[in-house]
Amino acid sequence: MNEFAQVFAQFQDHLAPRLDVYEQAIYLYLLRHTHIEGKREAVIGFKSARKKLAFGTGRAGTSPSEGVIYEKLRGLEQKGCVKILSTERAGTRIEVFLPSEMPGLLPVATAISDIALEDQDFFSVPENRKLILEREEWRCFYCLAKLDENNHVIEHVVSRPEGDNSYRNVVAACRRCNNRKSALLVEDFLRSIYRDGILSGDEFAIRIALLARLRAGELRPVP
Repeated sequence: MNEFAQVFAQFQDHLAPRLDVYEQAIYLYLLRHTHIEGKREAVIGFKSARKKLAFGTGRAGTSPSEGVIYEKLRGLEQKGCVKILSTERAGTRIEVFLPSEMPGLLPVATAISDIALEDQDFFSVPENRKLILEREEWRCFYCLAKLDENNHVIEHVVSRPEGDNSYRNVVAACRRCNNRKSALLVEDFLRSIYRDGILSGDEFAIRIALLARLRAGELRPVP
């Protein structure tokens, strides 16, 4: 996503819902004459600019009055969107802030970075264990039994000490599968529950494919 597209998406998704129609029109006009032109501030003469802001928003389809413009401009300042710097002969000097510069507007990013993700312990850390359970959609990774808070375990695909605690080597499982698997190779265990009729042929094939994806790091837990 290019920079302009990102700014517009942030405006539409997070800022616009906090502004009325007039405030949106004024903010976009100011954005056009500042950041879009590579500047942070501009001098705007609203006596003439108001006719270019938004047609049909005033009474009987007229442009907003100067009084309304300045009232909404002060509202934008109170909401942290702009800062009125000075009044000059040519108009009002205004500094315009991008959505990303407005405190508390954008949600805090919670996604774990790729580097951090590889370093996370998904077996011993309680909040990370729950991410594994949610990744499996509350189903046993092996037999697809429905899981809840009380009947599941987080277990190693490759047992320790060979296996680690990364998201590539831990899964949510039912207690029955955890006990039956023991130290078996996971492929052998999946074949055994397929032979016992716990998995269908299609389910067995999907489990084997998911196992390969798990090892390749494609089944990433989402915070």
